[in-house]
Amino acid sequence: MKPLSLALAVALTQASCAGYQPVHGGGAGGEHLSVVLSESKVPDAVASDEVLTGVREELARSGALASGAAYPRCEVEILRMDEAAEGIAAQPGEGGRLVPQARATRVGLVARAWVLEAPGAERLRDTGDVRAFETVAIATDARGASFRHSDALRAAGRRLGRRLASRIMGLPSANED
Repeated sequence: MKPLSLALAVALTQASCAGYQPVHGGGAGGEHLSVVLSESKVPDAVASDEVLTGVREELARSGALASGAAYPRCEVEILRMDEAAEGIAAQPGEGGRLVPQARATRVGLVARAWVLEAPGAERLRDTGDVRAFETVAIATDARGASFRHSDALRAAGRRLGRRLASRIMGLPSANED
């Protein structure tokens, strides 16, 4: 009776594992994806381009990047740009009153991506909204603040693109909220 129960346990174990997929390397199934911008709702074209560059980098790193705009392809939609004050300090203002002043700014982008197998086909592997932020110190002059803001936005865009590609390929990635 013991060999029969052992054989049954082994058979059940093997049958139950049939639906599992490997976490690393099994997400894209060996396909090669080209990357295109579906739509950008952000006025900064450089930030949108950085998101696409990040997607391409991550796909290339995994050996899943195809050139051009052929199918199957990964389409990216840039949804919005966020900005918020970080590290607020009370500074003396007019009449000696304390006035809040930001010591840093948190800038970020929100985007989503999906795979299309052919023109007009159903969206596959939609990532949902994914976001990435970068925090930058406030500069004392306007020109410095502009450069720092642009650099932070580009860095957030590149990181966002890598995160989108990881999700498209089925690889685990941390959320950034």
